[in-house]
Amino acid sequence: MPKHMCFLVLSLAFCLDFSTADSQVPSTPGEAKPAGGKPDYSSEAFVTELDSTRIVFENDGTSTRQSTARIRIQSDAGVQRYGVLTFRYQNSTESADIDYVRVRKQDGSIISTPPENVQDMAADITRAASFYSDVREKHVAVKGLVRRG
Repeated sequence: MPKHMCFLVLSLAFCLDFSTADSQVPSTPGEAKPAGGKPDYSSEAFVTELDSTRIVFENDGTSTRQSTARIRIQSDAGVQRYGVLTFRYQNSTESADIDYVRVRKQDGSIISTPPENVQDMAADITRAASFYSDVREKHVAVKGLVRRG
């Protein structure tokens, strides 16, 4: 009998805990959208239009991670945030290869960042904690990045 009572008490505790979560009233999606039906991002520094990561695990234990992003820069703050891209990796178990970094202008022209704009350096954390000495970063100075508009 005590086993069943303990189970009942635990069940009631979970029910009471979840009942408080149900009492919260979520906002409706219609409240967040302006009259046009689409959200207005014009005042944002940047807008992430695409952010995709693909990870492939092989049978031999290796893996490959491919990341792709398309970001619309709308202000000088966006240029400051994405003017230098940083890719962190662990040197003892990973390698980082940057295939391309491109800027697509409003007129449709494409400016590719040359490979010499990529610098491989120790991460900032290694100065404070030598335990992380194998943490490296690749910094890419993005060529042709200016504020849109």
